[in-house]
Amino acid sequence: MTSLRLRAGEWVRFGERRGRIVRVPSLDEVHLQDERGEPFKARPDQLVPDREQEAGGGSASGHPIDSPAHAHAMSKAEDRLAVLEPLLRLGPRRTREDVERAAEESGVHFTTLYRWLRHYEAAESLNGLVRRPRTSKPRLHRDAEQLMDGVIERHYLVMNRPSLRSVYERLKVEFGRANATREGGAPELEVPSFSTFRRRVYALDERKRVARRYGPRAADALEPIQGHYPGATYPLAVVQVDHTPLDIILVDSIHRLPVGRAILTLVMDVFSRVVLGFSIAFDKPSAFGTGMALAHAILPKEQWISRHQEALDAALQPGASTDAGGRERPQEAAPELRWDCYGKPVKLKMDNAREFRGKTLERALMAHGIDREFRPVTKPHYGAHVERLLGTLAREIHTLPGTTFSNVRERGDYDSEGEAVMTIEVFETWLTAYIVGVYHRRVHDALGMTPLDAWEEGLLEGTEQHPATGLPDRIQGDAAQRLRMDLLPYFEATVQPYGIRHMGVTYYSPILRSRVREPQPGRRRESRKFQVSYDPRDISKVYFLDPELDRYYEVHARQPNFPSMSIWELRATRKYAQQHAMRMENERDIIAAFRAMTRLVEVEQAATKQARARVERKRQHSRGEKPQGAVPAKPPSERRPALNIFDSLEDIQPFDEIEVVPKKP
Repeated sequence: MTSLRLRAGEWVRFGERRGRIVRVPSLDEVHLQDERGEPFKARPDQLVPDREQEAGGGSASGHPIDSPAHAHAMSKAEDRLAVLEPLLRLGPRRTREDVERAAEESGVHFTTLYRWLRHYEAAESLNGLVRRPRTSKPRLHRDAEQLMDGVIERHYLVMNRPSLRSVYERLKVEFGRANATREGGAPELEVPSFSTFRRRVYALDERKRVARRYGPRAADALEPIQGHYPGATYPLAVVQVDHTPLDIILVDSIHRLPVGRAILTLVMDVFSRVVLGFSIAFDKPSAFGTGMALAHAILPKEQWISRHQEALDAALQPGASTDAGGRERPQEAAPELRWDCYGKPVKLKMDNAREFRGKTLERALMAHGIDREFRPVTKPHYGAHVERLLGTLAREIHTLPGTTFSNVRERGDYDSEGEAVMTIEVFETWLTAYIVGVYHRRVHDALGMTPLDAWEEGLLEGTEQHPATGLPDRIQGDAAQRLRMDLLPYFEATVQPYGIRHMGVTYYSPILRSRVREPQPGRRRESRKFQVSYDPRDISKVYFLDPELDRYYEVHARQPNFPSMSIWELRATRKYAQQHAMRMENERDIIAAFRAMTRLVEVEQAATKQARARVERKRQHSRGEKPQGAVPAKPPSERRPALNIFDSLEDIQPFDEIEVVPKKP
C-alpha cells in the first residue's frame, strides 16, 4: 500500500466509499466529497489510498541494486534532486517564474523540471527521478572527479573571486592537458558539463565557500542566532535526534526489583518543537535504536496511542492505586491521548556519535529521500533544541519515584533503587502522556505558543517565512513495513551451497539456491555479495534482499529449533562457552551453551540485579514490533534428528550477557 497524500483534490477511500479531498481544516478531520457529490467527513487514520501499490516491482532503475548501472541511475537521480531542491523548499509558494529561473540556472528546459517535479512528488522518494538510461554512458571517471575538485580548490575558492564560467573554462584546459599526458591505452577523460560543475561547487559547505572567497568575517554572518536554526521555517524541514541516559531506576516486570537506567532516543521537529517519536531500551545507543526512534517518528501513531490509552485508563480505575493512608483512590477520568505529529523529515540533524555515522542509517535515509547532516563539532548550539528538551524531560523525571537526579550531591541520601517502582512499559505510558498532554500543550518561551499550535499553524495556515505545507503524507501498509526493514542493520555475504553464514550461524532457504556462488556482475572472478538485513533482537532469521526484485525474503537459521536469541545473547553465549571451555563450532554448540546459561539465570534472576536486567532486556526485545516487510519462509524441518540434539527446546528462555563470578577458595 502506498503512502496516503492528504491534499485537496486527491482521491481516497473511506471503507467502501470513494471520495475526493476538499480540504483539511484540522489535524484530525478531513472534508471529502464522494463520486455523487455528497460531502462527508473522516479522520485521517480512517482513509486509505485509492489505488494499491504494485508489489515486487523491482528496482527503480530496472537494474540490480548492486550493479554499476543502478549506481549510475541513482547518481543521475541525485543530480536531478539537487536541481529541484530549491523548488521543493518553496512548496505551495512555487510559481512558474521560480521554475523558469531554476531552468535557466541549471540548463534544463522548464518543462523537464515540471516533469521531474511531478514524478518526484508522485513517488514520494528519489525513485521518482530514476529512469532507465538510453545509453550506457558511465559516471565520471575517478581521475575526472579528482581533477575537477582540484580546479575548484585552486581556482574557485580564492579571494579574487573568479566567476563560475571562467573557472569552468580553466577546467576544460586542465582536462585537455590531462588527456594529452595519459598513458597509452587509457581512455580520455570526459569533460563534465557546466551544470555538473556548478552543482559540485554549490554542494560545498556554504561557510567554507564564503570564507575562502570573501573572508572569515563574511562567513561569520552566516552563523545562526542562538535559539534559531537555519532552514527550519516549516514543520519537518529540520528534525533533530539525540540519546540520553534516563535519570531513573526502572524495575523488572516480574519481581518488581531494580534493573537499572535505560537509554532514551528522542526525535524532535525544530520548527515547532513537537516530539515526533522516541525509543527506550536497556541496550547501549546504536544505529538500531536510532532506527526504531525514526520509524516511530515518521509513521502515524494511532496503534501506539491506543495501547498506552488502555494502560492509562486501567491505572485510573478504582482500586488501581492507594493513597498514603492505604485508602483506594477514587476513579479518575483519563485524559484522551492524541499524537497527530508524524511525517518524513526533509533534513535529519544529529551529532557526531558513531551510531549516527554508520552505513545502515546512510543507506536508509538516502533510499527514503531524507538528507542527513551532522552537527559542527565546534558549534554546540546547533543541537541545543533537542538537548534543551531532554533537559526539560530530566527535570520532570526527577519528580518520579526511583529518580537518580542529575548527580550524587543532588541525590543526597535518597534511595533510588529502594524507591523504584516503574517498569519500562509504565514509563513509556508516563512519557507518552507527558509529551502529548503536557509538553505539547504548554506555551514554549521561544515560540510564544504551544508546540502543538506551532505544528498545526505550520501545516494548515503557514507563516510569514513559509506557506502552509498541508498534513504530512501517511506512510502505511507495505510502505511502512519497507521503512522498518530499511532501518535494520545489515551485512554483506556470498551465498554458498550451505546457505549464508554470519556470526557463526548458518541460514538457508530455497530462495537462495539460484544464487549459490553467483559471480559479481561485470567481474566474473569475484563472488557476488548480497545485502542481508537482520533484527538484533532475534537472530534466528535474517532478511535477504533480492537485488533484481528489490524485495526482502525471510531466511531462517538452518538448525531446527534455533531459539529466538538476540545478538547480545549470542555474544554472552560465546563468552560463557569460553569461560567454561565449551566448544562453539556450530549451531548445536551454541544451543548447548545457551541452554546451560538459561538454567543458570533461572536460579540467579531473583537474586541479582544484573541477571534481572538481562531477563528484562530479553522481554523487551520480544515485545517490540518485529519487521514484517519480507516474504515469509518456512522454517527448517524439525524431523532431522542429526541436527536436533534435544527432545524439546520449548523450555529454553534466552537471556543477555551474564558474568560468572568465580567461587571463593
